[in-house]
Amino acid sequence: MKRRVFFTIVALVVAFELGGAMAYAQSASAEIPFPFVAGGKELPAGKYQVADASNFRLQLTGPKGDGFFLLAITMLGRHDKDTDAEFVFDKVDGKAVLSEIWMPGKDGYLLVSTKGPHSHAVVGGSNPRK
Repeated sequence: MKRRVFFTIVALVVAFELGGAMAYAQSASAEIPFPFVAGGKELPAGKYQVADASNFRLQLTGPKGDGFFLLAITMLGRHDKDTDAEFVFDKVDGKAVLSEIWMPGKDGYLLVSTKGPHSHAVVGGSNPRK
Protein backbone atom coordinates (compact mmCIF):
# COMPACT_ATOMS: atom_id res chain seq x y z
CA MET A 1 0.00 0.00 0.00
CA LYS A 2 2.74 2.47 0.93
CA ARG A 3 4.53 1.64 -2.30
CA ARG A 4 1.42 2.38 -4.38
CA VAL A 5 0.90 5.74 -2.63
CA PHE A 6 4.57 6.63 -3.15
CA PHE A 7 4.45 5.91 -6.90
CA THR A 8 1.17 7.81 -7.25
CA ILE A 9 2.73 10.87 -5.60
CA VAL A 10 5.83 10.61 -7.81
CA ALA A 11 3.65 10.34 -10.93
CA LEU A 12 1.64 13.41 -9.90
CA VAL A 13 4.79 15.44 -9.23
CA VAL A 14 6.26 14.49 -12.62
CA ALA A 15 2.99 15.28 -14.41
CA PHE A 16 2.75 18.64 -12.63
CA GLU A 17 6.34 19.58 -13.52
CA LEU A 18 5.96 18.58 -17.19
CA GLY A 19 2.60 20.32 -17.46
CA GLY A 20 4.01 23.50 -15.95
CA ALA A 21 6.98 23.50 -18.30
CA MET A 22 4.71 23.07 -21.30
CA ALA A 23 2.34 25.78 -20.14
CA TYR A 24 5.12 28.34 -19.88
CA ALA A 25 7.06 27.32 -23.00
CA GLN A 26 6.73 30.07 -25.55
CA SER A 27 7.57 30.41 -29.18
CA ALA A 28 7.58 33.12 -31.79
CA SER A 29 8.16 33.24 -35.51
CA ALA A 30 9.19 35.88 -38.02
CA GLU A 31 9.88 36.26 -41.71
CA ILE A 32 13.48 37.51 -41.81
CA PRO A 33 13.90 39.34 -45.16
CA PHE A 34 17.71 39.26 -45.27
CA PRO A 35 20.55 36.80 -44.62
CA PHE A 36 21.96 36.95 -41.10
CA VAL A 37 24.33 35.36 -38.60
CA ALA A 38 23.07 33.54 -35.48
CA GLY A 39 25.13 31.39 -33.15
CA GLY A 40 28.13 31.80 -35.45
CA LYS A 41 26.24 30.35 -38.43
CA GLU A 42 25.34 32.24 -41.61
CA LEU A 43 21.67 31.73 -42.36
CA PRO A 44 19.54 32.63 -45.39
CA ALA A 45 16.49 34.87 -45.40
CA GLY A 46 13.27 33.04 -44.61
CA LYS A 47 10.75 32.16 -41.94
CA TYR A 48 12.28 31.30 -38.58
CA GLN A 49 10.78 30.09 -35.34
CA VAL A 50 12.33 30.41 -31.91
CA ALA A 51 11.22 28.52 -28.81
CA ASP A 52 12.23 28.64 -25.16
CA ALA A 53 14.20 25.50 -24.41
CA SER A 54 15.23 26.61 -20.92
CA ASN A 55 16.03 29.89 -19.16
CA PHE A 56 19.09 30.79 -21.22
CA ARG A 57 18.76 28.41 -24.15
CA LEU A 58 16.59 29.01 -27.21
CA GLN A 59 15.94 26.74 -30.16
CA LEU A 60 15.99 28.45 -33.56
CA THR A 61 14.38 26.54 -36.42
CA GLY A 62 14.89 27.60 -40.02
CA PRO A 63 12.77 27.45 -43.17
CA LYS A 64 13.93 23.91 -43.99
CA GLY A 65 13.07 22.63 -40.52
CA ASP A 66 16.70 22.52 -39.43
CA GLY A 67 17.24 23.79 -35.92
CA PHE A 68 19.95 24.51 -33.42
CA PHE A 69 20.32 26.04 -29.98
CA LEU A 70 21.33 29.60 -29.13
CA LEU A 71 22.73 30.50 -25.73
CA ALA A 72 21.70 33.80 -24.22
CA ILE A 73 24.17 35.98 -22.33
CA THR A 74 21.51 37.47 -20.06
CA MET A 75 17.88 38.50 -19.84
CA LEU A 76 16.81 42.01 -20.84
CA GLY A 77 14.00 43.83 -19.05
CA ARG A 78 11.25 45.37 -21.16
CA HIS A 79 11.92 49.05 -21.74
CA ASP A 80 8.54 49.84 -23.29
CA LYS A 81 4.95 48.61 -23.22
CA ASP A 82 5.34 46.61 -26.45
CA THR A 83 4.69 42.94 -25.71
CA ASP A 84 5.06 41.58 -29.26
CA ALA A 85 7.80 39.22 -30.36
CA GLU A 86 10.83 40.93 -31.91
CA PHE A 87 14.06 39.77 -33.52
CA VAL A 88 16.76 42.45 -33.17
CA PHE A 89 19.82 42.44 -35.42
CA ASP A 90 23.08 44.37 -35.03
CA LYS A 91 24.31 45.52 -38.43
CA VAL A 92 28.10 45.51 -38.51
CA ASP A 93 30.32 45.66 -41.62
CA GLY A 94 27.43 44.79 -43.93
CA LYS A 95 26.30 41.75 -41.91
CA ALA A 96 23.21 41.37 -39.76
CA VAL A 97 23.86 39.51 -36.50
CA LEU A 98 20.92 38.27 -34.42
CA SER A 99 21.60 39.99 -31.10
CA GLU A 100 18.30 39.98 -29.17
CA ILE A 101 15.11 37.97 -29.14
CA TRP A 102 11.99 39.24 -27.39
CA MET A 103 9.33 36.62 -26.73
CA PRO A 104 5.65 37.67 -26.66
CA GLY A 105 4.75 39.26 -23.34
CA LYS A 106 8.09 38.37 -21.81
CA ASP A 107 11.51 39.91 -21.26
CA GLY A 108 14.16 39.62 -23.95
CA TYR A 109 17.27 37.50 -24.38
CA LEU A 110 20.62 39.09 -25.20
CA LEU A 111 22.51 36.76 -27.54
CA VAL A 112 25.40 38.97 -28.67
CA SER A 113 26.93 42.10 -27.20
CA THR A 114 28.30 44.10 -30.12
CA LYS A 115 31.14 46.45 -29.34
CA GLY A 116 31.85 49.46 -31.50
CA PRO A 117 29.63 51.34 -33.93
CA HIS A 118 26.64 49.48 -35.31
CA SER A 119 23.02 50.02 -36.23
CA HIS A 120 19.92 47.97 -35.45
CA ALA A 121 17.28 46.31 -37.58
CA VAL A 122 14.13 45.04 -35.85
CA VAL A 123 11.87 42.42 -37.38
CA GLY A 124 8.50 41.97 -35.72
CA GLY A 125 7.39 38.46 -35.02
CA SER A 126 4.23 36.67 -34.12
CA ASN A 127 3.24 34.05 -31.61
CA PRO A 128 2.29 30.98 -33.66
CA ARG A 129 0.31 29.47 -30.78
CA LYS A 130 -2.31 32.23 -30.82
